[in-house]
Amino acid sequence: MENSSREVAPKTRGAVLKWQAPIYDLECALVGLRKKFRRETLRHAQLSPGEQILDVGCGTGVLTQLAAEKSGPSGKVVGVDPSLPMISLARKKAARAQSQAEFKLGVVERLPFGNETFDVVLSSLMLHHLPAELKRQGLEEIHRVLKPGGRLLAVDFDRPGHPLWWLGVWPQLFMPALVAHIRGEIPDYLAAAGFYEVQAVGRWFNLLTFWEAKK
Repeated sequence: MENSSREVAPKTRGAVLKWQAPIYDLECALVGLRKKFRRETLRHAQLSPGEQILDVGCGTGVLTQLAAEKSGPSGKVVGVDPSLPMISLARKKAARAQSQAEFKLGVVERLPFGNETFDVVLSSLMLHHLPAELKRQGLEEIHRVLKPGGRLLAVDFDRPGHPLWWLGVWPQLFMPALVAHIRGEIPDYLAAAGFYEVQAVGRWFNLLTFWEAKK
């Protein structure tokens, strides 16, 4: 296991969750993002044993560990996050669970991996933390590290699917990082980054969308 005390968190213009790390899993549970949501994410990702998988913005590593179970001992799963507290907690949880998932400090706009490394990239509720230009850079980086024929499974906020949601989300139209989501523009970002066959493959509470995109 890497010595987190010697690591330096990379700088990013995206939001970095630090003090939330000890209560992050509880926060997710309180808003309905429990393991059922993570397993739904993996259902859409259709992971196979032996695949090389990257989880960008992995947080405390819940999804990363579940992905490692799917890829099995012949695969490799790495979680990346810009928050040292999140990565430290993810490593501790993985060690307790004897998970093969690995965790690295890193930012989506400068992923610490070579070209065409991964079969699958997962992005769960990460994109809305990025301002518009960083979304573009991050998606281009994800495209770079995917193998030809590889795929991205992203889940994040989207244009609300029920009129009542607009009562709560319309102020987000004035927030630079979220406006593209509320306007339903994420497929355009994916296409601009070089992905094809971009499609919505699922919804969650009529507010989050699961997108699949291929390289």
